[in-house]
Amino acid sequence: VLSPLLSALLLAGCAAGADVPTVQPTAAPETPDTAQSSETAETAGAAAAPQGLIPTDAPVLDYDDIRLIAYVREFQTYPDTDYYTMCRDGKWGLMRSDGTEVLPCRAPYPLFECGWNAHRWHGYTDGMTWEEIEPLQEQLNAQLKETGDGVLCDAHDGGGYRMFVYLQDASVYVYAGSIGPGEFAAPTDEALCLYSGRADGIVPTVSGTTTHESDDWYNFVSDGVYVYRDKNGTAANSCTYSAADFFFDAPLAPAQRDGRWVYLDTTGREATGLCYDAVYDFDIYSDTPLTAARAAPLLNGYAVVCRDGQFGLLDGSGAEFVPCTYDGLVWDGSTAWVKQNDGWHEYTIPGVAKPDPLDTLSGDIVAPDTRPTRTDTVYFQADADSSNRLNLRTGPGTEYDIIDRISSSTLRVYGYASTAPGWALVRYDPLYGMPHFGWVSTSYLLPAE
Repeated sequence: VLSPLLSALLLAGCAAGADVPTVQPTAAPETPDTAQSSETAETAGAAAAPQGLIPTDAPVLDYDDIRLIAYVREFQTYPDTDYYTMCRDGKWGLMRSDGTEVLPCRAPYPLFECGWNAHRWHGYTDGMTWEEIEPLQEQLNAQLKETGDGVLCDAHDGGGYRMFVYLQDASVYVYAGSIGPGEFAAPTDEALCLYSGRADGIVPTVSGTTTHESDDWYNFVSDGVYVYRDKNGTAANSCTYSAADFFFDAPLAPAQRDGRWVYLDTTGREATGLCYDAVYDFDIYSDTPLTAARAAPLLNGYAVVCRDGQFGLLDGSGAEFVPCTYDGLVWDGSTAWVKQNDGWHEYTIPGVAKPDPLDTLSGDIVAPDTRPTRTDTVYFQADADSSNRLNLRTGPGTEYDIIDRISSSTLRVYGYASTAPGWALVRYDPLYGMPHFGWVSTSYLLPAE
């Protein structure tokens, strides 16, 4: 099964979109007096803050490059995206978004995360022999677990897939599965709200061919042609794209045609020009491993964009909030790192802060009174026949209602109850359903290896 994230045919399906949004330049500073103040003299050599951004007191970082970690939003909700992969002297490592180094730069390629919600870091031991990998992985995994930063992973796991397809009967379906054949289902209002922000929203659908595998299982081979449609199959515009992303809760989504990226609004209108380059998600298995494949999603209202090799920050209207004039820029929804002459400087946007993952916790789920320092990753292993499924409950105790019964899955722990030791609030991401929170007994959980 081909992933919906793979670009295939580069098709031009409509005319170019609007021109690149212009940004009004800031007024030129007044000419200083001859008797310059000591404060002005002291700061004369400091890097000027990009327009709209406020500097923090974080140390300047001396990396050659910093990029957003590639992740699959369908299985990894936005607030958990708080890591970057960084480069020094051609070698890549892992850092938190606050600038803290997690893994020093030694990998030959940008690090990436397992595609299914686990903080399992791939690529760090690439190029090493098995004899070299084993002691290093043991050492680093102990360190990563202690700090709550996941584990190294050398397996080439495929994870799951979840996409919207437009089939020959002119209907839209959700196609979901893991590696092999999957199942088709009619899109629910819940799914459309997750992927497009509302029940009557539009999602990128891909057409292709299907073969009936067995029972309700089908093989689907994408033809690489994406069209934004509503649940009834009505196209939002006359364009076809070679790659396209979901909106989720953002006002814009990126899509690719003719080798360039454009951002669409939720009506299907192209809100920017067809002018942007990909900025993350490197194909490390190709002959050109440092060629980015994806444009960045909007995180908390802003997206990193790159035009002609220069980086900036796009806002939710499609305007360049920070013009594309910088050699590097990354954004996690709360802080931005911008590459300037003396290194990478950290900035914030006034009034913008990363949302709490539990902001979406429904009222029927008991809220935790204790939160982990960092989101813990754990694992539940079912029997081969899944007979020992784990109960997911509305609260920390067997007296609470059962929401779901979990099969083998990686879970994220978001909190605990001080009055009910042995229980944890987790988020469960079922392969064929929507992610949701609930409480589980920790006696059935295993460390994520």
